[in-house]
Amino acid sequence: MDFIKPKYIVGLALAATLTTACSEKMPTVNEENCTQANISQIKDSKIRSEFSDSCFDYKMEQSKEKASDLMEQSADKAEELYEDGKDATQELYEDSKESVEELYDETTNTTEDGSN
Repeated sequence: MDFIKPKYIVGLALAATLTTACSEKMPTVNEENCTQANISQIKDSKIRSEFSDSCFDYKMEQSKEKASDLMEQSADKAEELYEDGKDATQELYEDSKESVEELYDETTNTTEDGSN
């Protein structure tokens, strides 16, 4: 069995170090980094493609959250408007009832006064 010469080990280690050090790393996926200008600055096409896909997923998730928030706000507003409408209808009913009762009383009094 032959022993591996130290110069080969050093050469392999140096090649691995240079390859790792020169490779571009994917940036953090966030609002600032996921702009077209920042994506286009990534030189490695594989990393650029992966990062672009990750940014797409990130933006889709944010859109879902915004849509969910809007739906929740809309539901709350609809319930509030329903309650306001219900209260307004009740007040209108009570005011109308009072007006009809007053009109009835006035008509009855006028009729009684006219017959005297």
